Amino acid sequence: MSNAPSTEHEAPVDKITPLNRSAVAFHESRNNTWSAVVPAGTTKERLLQSGLWSVVSDTFHSFDRINVIWADRSGYADLLVVDAGRGFCNVILLNYHQLPALLVSEAGLPPGFECYFDGPINNGDGGYCVKRIADGVLLVRGKPNRDAALAELLDSATLR
Repeated sequence: MSNAPSTEHEAPVDKITPLNRSAVAFHESRNNTWSAVVPAGTTKERLLQSGLWSVVSDTFHSFDRINVIWADRSGYADLLVVDAGRGFCNVILLNYHQLPALLVSEAGLPPGFECYFDGPINNGDGGYCVKRIADGVLLVRGKPNRDAALAELLDSATLR
């Protein structure tokens, strides 16, 4: 009797209304992704407060995203703009990641130079070296630690 016609009324199927062409656009033309660097010590709760964004909020639109990077590289967050206008911005926190500390700091190294470890010291080669990035010239080599290599670079006539 499975082939017999049904005596019950079947539920009517909802008519599907297709999207208009204006409802679809390239993501890049409608939603922007912004990058913001916040001061070290800023809490993730502070990111959600409108006052933080009050000066730049008029550039945001609903459904824009803001990639937030802490100045000391201690964290990264992804925010979604819900509503924004002149002087206010409502955002929600999508992701937050606390980042590990950097193992090597470039503090004190003048711009345009690179300090790296080139293996064990052997006849004046290896150890910590300092290279000028522009032309690849080694200015310091064979130092037992980074501080000694940096000190020799800063004392050299190249930087005077």
